[in-house]
Amino acid sequence: MNTMHPHRIAVIDDEPELLENYKDFLGEYFEVNAFSEAKDFLASMDSPSFKTPDLVITDLKMPSIDGIEMIRRAQKKNVHFPVILLSGFLDKQAAIEAVDIGVYKLLEKPTSMDKLMATIDQILVEHDIYKVRGEIRVLTGQLRELYTSLRMVVLPYVPSEILDRMVLDASAPDKKKMSFDDLLENLEARLEQLLKSEKILGEIRQQKYRQT
Repeated sequence: MNTMHPHRIAVIDDEPELLENYKDFLGEYFEVNAFSEAKDFLASMDSPSFKTPDLVITDLKMPSIDGIEMIRRAQKKNVHFPVILLSGFLDKQAAIEAVDIGVYKLLEKPTSMDKLMATIDQILVEHDIYKVRGEIRVLTGQLRELYTSLRMVVLPYVPSEILDRMVLDASAPDKKKMSFDDLLENLEARLEQLLKSEKILGEIRQQKYRQT
């Protein structure tokens, strides 16, 4: 666990005692914001100080706004986060609906803290990996823009064959040499493949829930 920069977790449950238990236990490891009603969590998104949580743990059945409707409304605000949905009773239709809107995990109430923590750890690791991949894609784009600008400035003074020096692609079996542009395209293509694979895994997970 990263104690210097703890993950942010929002917990929404209308049972006061259970909500307090979650807050006390999870608060030892994470930055926890607890809400007794979904509307309060949704209202917090309008605050200038709002920070998107790394994970949301929410009850399904709550007065006024249930867990699934809360997620829909958050998505309409363009606020997205992985979700653990808790429910004492979850029918198949509700489970399909939950998975379709991006709920990562459905847990039956009551659930043990050990099981909850194991699920949280798994989700946060995957969430961090996904964020890093996105950041790499942004940096790759910035690097390409910087290189393009550099070429425009120095190309009149430096031969292109020197500027566009060959670099070794260590992953190629024949040690094929690639230009800077080729290397960036290769990196971007591999990142795209990783993201596509992740999407396929998500679709498989959804199909699995539909079949149960």
